[in-house]
Amino acid sequence: GSMYDGLADGYGYGTSRGSYYTKTQAGNSSWGYPLYNGTLKREAENRRYSSYSQMEGWGSKHYSKAVCSPARAGSDYCFVQNIKSSRSEPDLYCEPPRGTLRKSQVGGRVEHKATLNRQSIYSSCSTQQGTTRTSKKMPARALSCPSSNKPDVVYAQPVMSCKQDAVYGQAQSSSKICGDEIDGGTMTIQKAIQLLCSSDDKYQAMGAYYLQHTCFQDESAKQEVYRLGGIAKLVELLRSPNQNVQRAAAGALRNLVFKNPTNKIETRRQNGIRECVSLLRRTGNTEIQKQLTGLLWNLSSTDELKEELIQEALPVLTDCVIIPFSGWSDGSCNRTREIIDPEVFFNATGCLRNLSSADMGRQTMRNYPGLIDSVMTYAQNCVASNRPDDKSVENCICILHNLSYRLDAEVPNKYTQLNHMARSVYMDKTLTGCFNSRSGKMENDEYGVPLPEEDFKPKGPSWLYHSDAIRTYLSLMDQSKKDATLEACAGALQNLTASRGLMSNAMSQLIGLKEKGLPRIARLLQSNSSEVVRSGASLLSNMSRHPVLHKTMAHQVLPDVSRLLSFQSANTNSYGEIMTSACYTLRNLIMSNPHLGKSYLTSNMLNNVVSLCRNGSCPKAAEAARLLLTDLWSNRELQSVLKQQGFDKNMMGSLAGTTFRTLSSRF
Repeated sequence: GSMYDGLADGYGYGTSRGSYYTKTQAGNSSWGYPLYNGTLKREAENRRYSSYSQMEGWGSKHYSKAVCSPARAGSDYCFVQNIKSSRSEPDLYCEPPRGTLRKSQVGGRVEHKATLNRQSIYSSCSTQQGTTRTSKKMPARALSCPSSNKPDVVYAQPVMSCKQDAVYGQAQSSSKICGDEIDGGTMTIQKAIQLLCSSDDKYQAMGAYYLQHTCFQDESAKQEVYRLGGIAKLVELLRSPNQNVQRAAAGALRNLVFKNPTNKIETRRQNGIRECVSLLRRTGNTEIQKQLTGLLWNLSSTDELKEELIQEALPVLTDCVIIPFSGWSDGSCNRTREIIDPEVFFNATGCLRNLSSADMGRQTMRNYPGLIDSVMTYAQNCVASNRPDDKSVENCICILHNLSYRLDAEVPNKYTQLNHMARSVYMDKTLTGCFNSRSGKMENDEYGVPLPEEDFKPKGPSWLYHSDAIRTYLSLMDQSKKDATLEACAGALQNLTASRGLMSNAMSQLIGLKEKGLPRIARLLQSNSSEVVRSGASLLSNMSRHPVLHKTMAHQVLPDVSRLLSFQSANTNSYGEIMTSACYTLRNLIMSNPHLGKSYLTSNMLNNVVSLCRNGSCPKAAEAARLLLTDLWSNRELQSVLKQQGFDKNMMGSLAGTTFRTLSSRF
């Protein structure tokens, strides 16, 4: 698997089989108590997002096609599958925490084979102590598959922190200079802006602190400050030599842009991003760093600002915060970890979580020296020290989730050349007649090409598909109590198993066979969070495409998947997506071992599958259910079980429609 605005905006978890998220931003700075919240956004056109993130901006639509003859269970090459991406970015909000939602769409059918590939991506929002998270739905992205008969290859889209700004850790003003004028209620926004123009540092800070406090409490105050030109004056004060003025100005800007796109754009127009980054690069004051990174987190949830933030903020955040604090070193870092406050690191990872959900950000971040190494090292150190729910772990895993989105297609790796070799082997065998017309397809597990050895010391993008990364995700699935982290872990694994090439095959075997991760994934299906269940179900659906895993999966996950189909409530979020994935997984596993699978065809499960066939509100799930029943009926051993449950040819014809009639004509 897979969220703020206020002091900072930000949260994406790619998810994920497929998932959808919104953006969030880091919380507001104010004299008030700190708040934390996260929101996820869904992009238009049925985009998939995963795991919580506090960022805005999601993945773009991708798709690929494969057309071939009927395939046995476990192959995905019989389907036209659309690859969907997911991303999330967080904005900060002052609302109570609530789970981020991802949505992925899959479904479709082909003869005798179900495939569902999903990938996910995350982003995060910045928050501060006590900030609340909320999730925000974004328009779903339309499926790119032109055929209603083919299941989509679903990538867990990158997840942003949240589309709403997160109010995390609003900075409480400790300055006494505001004195009686603020307490007595005589200060106004207009007077405060006039004070910003004073030549006296004391009055400049007084005006900025008042605006920070007022914008935290009153949403309409943000519009008034914008109307009176206060943003330009606050940006100018970031250049002040007085640290108290710098801190007050950064805190005021942080609250001004919280949940306010107009003020975010105006801050950029006034050169606020560059001034913020410039001050962050040169200041050593922790309180100023907190406000500046919170401001950047809030700004990162707006799509229009991401390109500039990637160019201006990414290098400073990575070199001055992420790398020094993470514990990773290539021997060139001369800044000690003790200089960086944990909250500054948290805000910085929230900002990067949002930026990683953008196409440009994803590519740039993968190639930025030391970034992936540092984020992975921090997550692994937290796992090793039994701190799986450290608040920055979620952001780090969401970043990795987003960066794993469409990895096989976008990043040249050891599997790229092997995929070309495999296709050459396939073409040679086809031309020499080694494949007959019914089986002439390129199976994932039958390329005849050895899988590559992995790097002993991974670096940069090679970390994303390394066995150590897989072990980290699986360990967090065991240890973490946070749904967002679980969703992000499943989303990253979903992305790694979502392609049609050798990487999907190798990653699925690594997860299911070498690392014995299936029981941990199956436990996700028992979660109270529908988003975690969706992530786990999508991942299993991806893995079930590979026949080499069918025997192991049948014994270890078939009971949980069949239970999901039997008892999952239709009132839960993501019900249609969960059922779609479950139907495809069950179809692949049972058709590969009918003798074992027939014991799971209970009346309760079959009744639910029949209900799905008739469910007009979940068309993808209905199609997956029809394909499942059609395949079950086509097998004589399984057909007898269906007949014992009251199924007959007329009933199957009414449920499966043309699918069943086409199949029946072959027998």
